[in-house]
Amino acid sequence: MRITVRYYGFISSLTKKIHEEMTLPESCTLQDLIDRLAARYGYKFRDLCFIKPLYSDRFYCNANLNSRDINDKKSYPDGLDTVLKDGDTVSFGVISGAA
Repeated sequence: MRITVRYYGFISSLTKKIHEEMTLPESCTLQDLIDRLAARYGYKFRDLCFIKPLYSDRFYCNANLNSRDINDKKSYPDGLDTVLKDGDTVSFGVISGAA
């Protein structure tokens, strides 16, 4: 399957890209994608993918899948174990403002 990966903020500075197309196996999850990208771009990539807000006691994934926050349990009850599909767009980094 083919997906689009977009990078924002510090993550785009790390990858030196704003987007890329990737071919992945059919059963690839968001966590699998993060692992692949961390292997490509280094441990800093993984560090930048997860944030712990001051108001929370847990980490959140700094990613959107098809313009929806992966941390939204209504949209993505499986969270990082969500299986990606052909044509998906995954965005990493702080995303704000109008798209």
